[in-house]
Amino acid sequence: MKPKQETNIKNHYDYDLADNFNKLAGGNKEKCEKIIENVSQKHVEHSTHLDGEVMGDLRHVNKIINIGDLERPAIDVKKLLIPLHVDRTLYQTEEELFKALTDWWINIKHRSPKTITVRIRHARNMSQHHIYPVNWLEFQPEQILNQMLFIQIYEYPEMAKEKGNPTYGSTQINNLWKTVRTFAESFGIDISYWGYSPPEPPEPQVKIVPRPKTVNKLIHNRYTWDYYTNALIKTILTVGFNAGLRPEELIIIKVDDVKFEEGYILIREQKKRFRERQIWIEDSVMNSRQQNSLKNWINIWRKKEENKLSGDILFIQKGGKPFPSEDALRMFLSPYCKQVWQEFCPKIMRDWSAIARLIRTKVETKKWDTRTVKNALGHKYEKTTESYIKFAEEYYRKDPYDWLRSVLKFHPHSKRMKQHYSSSQKNTVTLTNGKKWFIEELVSPVENDGPGGIRTRDL
Repeated sequence: MKPKQETNIKNHYDYDLADNFNKLAGGNKEKCEKIIENVSQKHVEHSTHLDGEVMGDLRHVNKIINIGDLERPAIDVKKLLIPLHVDRTLYQTEEELFKALTDWWINIKHRSPKTITVRIRHARNMSQHHIYPVNWLEFQPEQILNQMLFIQIYEYPEMAKEKGNPTYGSTQINNLWKTVRTFAESFGIDISYWGYSPPEPPEPQVKIVPRPKTVNKLIHNRYTWDYYTNALIKTILTVGFNAGLRPEELIIIKVDDVKFEEGYILIREQKKRFRERQIWIEDSVMNSRQQNSLKNWINIWRKKEENKLSGDILFIQKGGKPFPSEDALRMFLSPYCKQVWQEFCPKIMRDWSAIARLIRTKVETKKWDTRTVKNALGHKYEKTTESYIKFAEEYYRKDPYDWLRSVLKFHPHSKRMKQHYSSSQKNTVTLTNGKKWFIEELVSPVENDGPGGIRTRDL
């Protein structure tokens, strides 16, 4: 007796015969006709009695369904201006294939160039695997699945032991599988029948962001005696922490995108096909003459280095060139900012802003208003915003005041703050180190206005 042939189709009635004709019968009409006949026969064999009456004979099913109607005319790719899929047989090297896939991702799918750059990097690593390399020109399931299983079962568990992190590798495996799915989609191949699914990465339980006093110091610190570079760093940090922009959005803001009278800036989200979005930020960040404001940056500092290379880009380096990439911005900021806070990276500014905005809603409305924060940060799903609440709750216990206002004030140890108090207050105390400090600064209510208790309008 022949063993029963296995099939990936669990329910013939839920399966789209028209879309999956070749997968069902391998392109053979006779096999497909037999499948449909078997389906109709099973209907007859399993017909039940209702009130003593037999349900109608369903043998007509195979007469109604015409195999010829299920066949769809093939598209003549030669007549298309741009093919809808990548034909991997046309390329001699993997690099040529990668370039074609990049063009397909950007021009046909209209998706982020940054995403495909990362996935192409993963694809190169997979093609160079020391035991199970993947040949993307052939795209054989056995090669790909062997590598995925080997990495999942052998390689990453060993690396997890070395690093002392039992969850190490789950995120990496998911990224590799996303790369495989991208290639399959570009080739027009359905890989759902492969039966492989990567392990779910653990939900993040740690979100390290600086406290308001640290951000205050980051914004007002003197990083270098090069005045232009110092102004550039502080203005980027002020806008980044206040607006919660992604690093790739910061570097492409244009001067014309800053709307001073309206009180917002326009940004283009690379992650979402360069969709324009309004960011409403504090007036002191836009117009203040004493803060690291955008008006100061445009009217005073930017003009010092502006040249033909600058174009209309808002933040330009010394010499007039814009930042070419997110990595270039990170490499510029990190050496300076890590001197103040070791954990700094540009993405921290967005995470901090999300938590700070949630805390502001808690201070103002006594509840976590995720809708307001979602709109401010441009999150696609409200669940993304909600994931920050558990972190905001803990940080709120430490600093229960408006973070966004507090970081715009002068740092408690800055000379300018001391000058501000010396001109308005006479009561001082002498500290153990011999330095004088002002009593109001020591007793001012942190709960109301944050570190120092100074209102932004008083500056």
